Amino acid sequence: MTPSVPDETRDPHEELLAQLRDFVPSAFLDGELDRDALLGALGLDGDAEPAFSFTWPGIERARQDARVPTTATLVPDEDASLHWPDARDVLIEGDNLQVLKLLKNGYSRAVKLIYIDPPYNTGDTFTYNDDFAVPERQYLEETGQVDDQGNATTSRIETGGRKHAPWLTMMFPRLALARHLLQRDGVILVSIDDNEVHHLRLLLDAVFGAENFVGNFIWNGGRKNDARHLSEGHDYVLAYARDHAYLREQDARWRERKSGLDDIYAKVEELRATHGADYETATAELQAWYKSLPDEAPAKAHKHYRVIDARGVYFASDLRSPNPRPNLVYTFRGHEPHANGWAYGREKMEAFADDDRIVYPKKEGGRLQLKSYLHEHEEWAPASVFYKDRRAASKALDKLMGATVFDYPKDTEVLARLFHAITDDGDLILDFFAGSGSTGQAVWEQNPKDGKTRHWILVQVPEKPDASEESGKNALAAGYETIFEVTAERLRRAAASLQQETLDVPQLGFRIFRTRPTNLVIDKPLFALPEMTGHDYLTQVLDHTAGAPVSNGAKPLDVAWEIALKATATKLDARVTTHDVDGVIVYEFTPVDGQESTGRLLISLGAFSLATADALGLSDDDTLILRGDQVEDSVTLTLAPRLQSKLILLERVPREVSL
Repeated sequence: MTPSVPDETRDPHEELLAQLRDFVPSAFLDGELDRDALLGALGLDGDAEPAFSFTWPGIERARQDARVPTTATLVPDEDASLHWPDARDVLIEGDNLQVLKLLKNGYSRAVKLIYIDPPYNTGDTFTYNDDFAVPERQYLEETGQVDDQGNATTSRIETGGRKHAPWLTMMFPRLALARHLLQRDGVILVSIDDNEVHHLRLLLDAVFGAENFVGNFIWNGGRKNDARHLSEGHDYVLAYARDHAYLREQDARWRERKSGLDDIYAKVEELRATHGADYETATAELQAWYKSLPDEAPAKAHKHYRVIDARGVYFASDLRSPNPRPNLVYTFRGHEPHANGWAYGREKMEAFADDDRIVYPKKEGGRLQLKSYLHEHEEWAPASVFYKDRRAASKALDKLMGATVFDYPKDTEVLARLFHAITDDGDLILDFFAGSGSTGQAVWEQNPKDGKTRHWILVQVPEKPDASEESGKNALAAGYETIFEVTAERLRRAAASLQQETLDVPQLGFRIFRTRPTNLVIDKPLFALPEMTGHDYLTQVLDHTAGAPVSNGAKPLDVAWEIALKATATKLDARVTTHDVDGVIVYEFTPVDGQESTGRLLISLGAFSLATADALGLSDDDTLILRGDQVEDSVTLTLAPRLQSKLILLERVPREVSL
């Protein structure tokens, strides 16, 4: 059977069953999964102890939402994009649940970092999607507080969980799908506030595994003056790894540049210019400067770098071994070691001394120390608690857009710091709650700072601005019909601004794809009705088989993209070349540089022939997708033995192709 183009995404449940069949065939003796046999094969068939579980009314629906395939597609919009041909970054309009399913083919285990700032659940009901609303009667029945007749089974009725259940039901399938996109060393960061942080932690434990919890960043964004009892000026950013054990095994280290360094360097240069080689006076004034700083000043965290010399500013670190090392116990230039020994061998110590890196004691009995310079230790692990006034982000976005068109944007400086610490050159960052597009701008801002080339995919639903809010009124007045349009325009303006400020920044651009109904014809199942004759049923089948597999009016390039995304591992930054071979249009999808490819991906929706194949120089390594109703059987019979599974037919009904 020649492979055919699927009209919907794969069911992850079926994929999981297929993997279990491969690994544990003894659990499928009659073709169906035998749970007891599976547990026995895993050595888990003993008496089960009660286990901790996290559940809520709606969890079964959430699981179903994650499983159900989508027939939607992503349609390219080159006109609305910015520098489409060379753009590697992608902005997608659509429901992120559908988009995540559509990304699975091309981006499984391809994303290094997912950052999301999902809608906070602050009201009495959750309104991200009205379909998630839980009627009170249903909630009470599912939580066992009333029977099927509506009679109370408890004297104390609780309905508060109703506002949490819809939020969890919305988040679960998205997180479950997102996990499949992360690399083995990938990480997800989720911003949240106090209303759902406790539930989100349990939900992430359930999806990613509690053992993959890395930590919780606390972002202090400033005091709120309208608070009645407690000024809650902070948000949380929960961090989970896809495989925390693997991160430790690889000795992966998150590092960011210490804040406040530039202020210290500027002060040191000022003092050196004033006092020249009088380093003692310069050092005394530097220490006085540190004392004058407010406690929250970033530079004050590095006040131990307090001595100036010709090389820079340093602090005197210990030269003793942290553990007993008998082989490092020796007399060095008349100085006795600590009982544990020196931190370095004699050769290294001599090199330090010759390079004027050792501080000799001024008092008898003092110990040798090593000059540890600030410019050699500019990075450290990100702090779990940090301060950055959130108002700065709003002011910056208002200035860029010319008005307040979006409330509470995330700070690009904070995001850029996180991206710098966790990601590296060539890494892909995904944000499927894009909002105003802060993630995209943050990546663009960070790349030139550390000489890296990161890329991003952003997803934003085309919801209408809230006309009851000032920002919504401004957005509508400015002509933005959806939040997605605000996102796209913000990124266009950010690209122009960044390239104007820094001339050597590579050309910035992004591709826009929009989620749309499929371009393929999806048939309902055929049934033999009682009133049908055998001839009637056969006629129905033949009509069904002979029908066109593509909807009338569908644009050929849109169809080609849909086929590529659903039938292959094509990514959204692929380059498309159009070949016109005697009137037959063939689209060639080419991965960008750095992505491995053993052959070409060719898609033809026209009357493809053997002459077309010869003109294209078709090789056995190429993948060829043809529209079955436009190709002669003799062509497929000739090409099938050569290409085998790399010949894929787009058809209403799959058919056997054999000699």
